[in-house]
Amino acid sequence: MTASDAFREFEHAGWSTESVTVAYHRHMGELTRGCIPELLRAIGLKPGEKVLDVASGPGYVAAAARERGADPVGVDFSAAQVRMAERTFPGIRFVEGDAEALPFGDGEFDVVLNAFGMPHLPHPDKAAREAHRVLKAGGRFAYASWCEAAKCLGFSMIYDAIRAHGSLDVGLPQGPNFFSCGDPHYAAEMLRLAGFANVSTTEVPLFWRVSSPDAIMYVLANGSVRAAAVLGRQTPENLARISQYVRERVSGFAEDGAYAVPTPALVVAARKDRRGAAAP
Repeated sequence: MTASDAFREFEHAGWSTESVTVAYHRHMGELTRGCIPELLRAIGLKPGEKVLDVASGPGYVAAAARERGADPVGVDFSAAQVRMAERTFPGIRFVEGDAEALPFGDGEFDVVLNAFGMPHLPHPDKAAREAHRVLKAGGRFAYASWCEAAKCLGFSMIYDAIRAHGSLDVGLPQGPNFFSCGDPHYAAEMLRLAGFANVSTTEVPLFWRVSSPDAIMYVLANGSVRAAAVLGRQTPENLARISQYVRERVSGFAEDGAYAVPTPALVVAARKDRRGAAAP
């Protein structure tokens, strides 16, 4: 088994766990939905267009596209996510499938969207090439991903805490940098190599709003995969120190009786050549 296969199986097993998908939906849905208006604006979604929502998760993007008169289909590698999306947004078609090998023919869609799925893929560049393949000539692709670690404190403070008081080397399958796809230069080059043109990026200033300084640790321990696994393999003593570190960092973002931690996203949009040229 290759390293990328091991990482894919690790992510798939985690996101196929019902309790993880429920916790993600319950505790992170509001945060992730904050990027959707910019995601749809960036590609200029029009009524009647056929939209593919890749890594559709609970189905938020597909539902927003339907509200604007588009014809969406969602695809996710997790059967648990597909079931949740079907329950939450009946009437939209959701199917199981791999973002790096989409179960659709060439040129089927006007628009392909991906909200926060890229950091969970072994090869996000393959997902970009697949998006290019299933788009019609002149079709548009946009994805949202968390910004670089220096900006995206809601997630990066957890890894800062682990580096300071524990270990990131806990025997997990090697995956890509969680924050790479939120780097504008990385994103532009990845989409250029996938065959896209007219790449644009927009930073969306999201805030992770929680009621307690302990909430972010709780959510990531129960509603994520990679971060939860790293936290779960710390010693009890180190985990206590990690929790205290995060508690103190979150406390610095107190606002009106709650806490608002900067967790911005980058929306990246591009267009397939109108001649329908294949990716190089």
